[in-house]
Amino acid sequence: MYYDMRNPYFELNKNGIAIRVGNTPVIRIEIKGVEFYAKAEWFNYFKMLESGFVHGSIKMRAAYYMLRDYINRYGSVNRTVVEPTSGNTGIAIAALAKLYGFRFMPIVSYKVTEEVKNILNSLGYPPIEVDDNLCPRVSNTDTDQAIALARSYALSPATKDKYVWLNQYENEANPKAHEETTAREILNFGNGIEAVITGIGTGGSYVGLKRGLKGKGIEVIGVQPQRNHRIQGLRNLSESALVPKILEGEINAASDFPVVKDDDAFDMVRKIFLEYGILLGPSSGITAWYAYQLARKGKKVMAIFADTGQNYIGLYESFGLKVDGYDFKTMYSTKSLPLA
Repeated sequence: MYYDMRNPYFELNKNGIAIRVGNTPVIRIEIKGVEFYAKAEWFNYFKMLESGFVHGSIKMRAAYYMLRDYINRYGSVNRTVVEPTSGNTGIAIAALAKLYGFRFMPIVSYKVTEEVKNILNSLGYPPIEVDDNLCPRVSNTDTDQAIALARSYALSPATKDKYVWLNQYENEANPKAHEETTAREILNFGNGIEAVITGIGTGGSYVGLKRGLKGKGIEVIGVQPQRNHRIQGLRNLSESALVPKILEGEINAASDFPVVKDDDAFDMVRKIFLEYGILLGPSSGITAWYAYQLARKGKKVMAIFADTGQNYIGLYESFGLKVDGYDFKTMYSTKSLPLA
């Protein structure tokens, strides 16, 4: 097994917070005799050293790369970072802000879960709430309030010297994180993987994996949720006025990406929880469901599991999955995982 918890690609420790990025473990999932692999991306995490609180997601990779790129170009972060987010990117930037000591202003839809708002508040970065979609639509119109507000802070003559927008939807450091780290880890894992399944949000993981795995005989498949979905962090492309700039040139039509229903995603989360005691986020339910469909046909598949269910306790209860009191700290120990 190539995974070594002592050897992340990047490890940071300052101001009472520890952050690790990269070299996440691969787990093996079997449902009704059908087997597929999954990348446990919540091992890109931060830990508060005093309280022991831990939170991780795939978005820590992109957040770290975007901030590192900014610091390399400008020397430091001496403006307030502003970023629209449906949860994990904002939480990752907040953790990095606490570590590096810069100011951060997350902008969220009022629809995001209370868990996300509570985590951002606990880190000291209360979010600005707007009447917007769960995952901000990408558009050049002011109807997309989170993005329009970030743009106004970063570009308005009155405020542009005080704020910077990392813009995860257009920032090339986002896919670069996955091209240089996630794709490399998948190649190191080997095991004859034929396809990798990732969710479509900003397009960062999809585009980065396609670039990093090009010519390696591994198909990268991006999956999207249904219209009017309840999956934070992912988008149905037919509902977006424009696709994220990162995805431009990578797709011909929204129909290029398979659609997974909310009910199928939540059902897969439930099955994996009951079988393995692992509580995934709903976007991982989407990738797991599609990976299972391909594995049933005999393909060797790896799903990207973007995060845990930490952000979604109330949402799961509305779908009948009672998980109150679940100890998420167990998910940050490889001893609790069905490692591949």
